[in-house]
Amino acid sequence: MTICRTRVPVEISPFCVGMAALCFAAGRAQTICLGLGFAALHELGHLGAMALCGTRPAKICLTAAGVRIDRPVGLSLRFAHEIAIAAAGPAINLLLAGLFALLRLWDCMYINLGFALLNLLPVRALDGGRMLYFGLCRRLEEAVAQRVVLVTSLVCLGGAAFVTAWSWLQGTFLISWAAAVLYLVLCC
Repeated sequence: MTICRTRVPVEISPFCVGMAALCFAAGRAQTICLGLGFAALHELGHLGAMALCGTRPAKICLTAAGVRIDRPVGLSLRFAHEIAIAAAGPAINLLLAGLFALLRLWDCMYINLGFALLNLLPVRALDGGRMLYFGLCRRLEEAVAQRVVLVTSLVCLGGAAFVTAWSWLQGTFLISWAAAVLYLVLCC
């Protein structure tokens, strides 16, 4: 299996640079750098799975909310390949979480576990939503699968918004969690 060796364009959004500057200004640079490294490994999992399925990205975009891998227009893969590509990123984070748990590096374990669990949520903009969609497409028409994923996304995001509001009322509010929920709501 040979994959074309031409370069894949990489774009960096000005919002990505702004978000990075805000994060570093807020302190905790070490945790932010670890998170960026683990996020990069997550995306490499997707790229590796794409290569194993015989395809490659059309473009990679670094955004304020993470990395977006744009696929070639008209690309059609088997549903099992689509699910494998979506699952590869969270799988890498789960493997890393297990490794760091064995090494008793708890911060690294929690960051990877958080990445995996967040990305496995059945929300349309996340890997879990893609896995749900392609799993449903194996049995349902695409339009029905899209509606099911949209409703599931809205239910999950409603629950996440409730948790965010509840944490604010309890005094345990996390701005990073609220930002993630807001981002997902806007993407849905």
